[in-house]
Amino acid sequence: MTPAQHSPCNASLALDRAEAVLLDMDGTLVLSEEVHRRSWLALFEAWGLSVTADEYQHRYMGRRPADVLADLADLPIPAANDGVEQAVATMTDFILREAHTVPAVPGAADLIQRLHAQGVPLAVVTSAGAAWAERILDGTLHVRELIDVVVTAEHVRYGKPSPEGYLAACRALGAAPDRCMAFEDSPSGVRALVTAGVVDIIGVTTTTTAGDLLRAGARWTVPALTWETLSKATPVPVDQPLIPHGRNQESRRP
Repeated sequence: MTPAQHSPCNASLALDRAEAVLLDMDGTLVLSEEVHRRSWLALFEAWGLSVTADEYQHRYMGRRPADVLADLADLPIPAANDGVEQAVATMTDFILREAHTVPAVPGAADLIQRLHAQGVPLAVVTSAGAAWAERILDGTLHVRELIDVVVTAEHVRYGKPSPEGYLAACRALGAAPDRCMAFEDSPSGVRALVTAGVVDIIGVTTTTTAGDLLRAGARWTVPALTWETLSKATPVPVDQPLIPHGRNQESRRP
């Protein structure tokens, strides 16, 4: 795939010729945002913090809990006194108890099975911890054995929008970023892909508007991962001006 060949067709055709596929997990493969939101709100309530819906969306969604809690280190809250590790462990326990309530994004498991059957190398790059990733990929989607590389919060020093996780996945797959195709549901994740050098990016509109994903650098947007949906998704031309950026609805998930 040469640079001139990027993104001229519908998403399914571009996907068929990708040398490797990179996948975010929460919000992209599973609809888990509500569980993560409740885990954060439980901590905030215990700490006596008042956090608005807008603050939560812009400061906490999609980020590694360790990164967020480090940002709060100067506040007089238990995270500063008891340590980030204890707070992360509390959140992890909460979401693992609720994992059985998390549904898959329509088409997610079938897409992974299809790509694996075609011999396409696959990586999942998530801001979540290893325990949650294993529970979702194995217990919810039943595709863990089909995924070649899984990069979790424990594997990187910097979380999204840093490209570190996606670059690590590309190295492990032996694939150049500009020859990969990727799926993300948050602007911070899309920006991580763009910085890594990935061009063919599909934004999944489960937690974020199509406009925000396109502004971040996505080439297509889809509401689900069924092959029919991907076949109907056409790219935005690289030189097409996007809608002026209004209210930022960036989706970031722990």
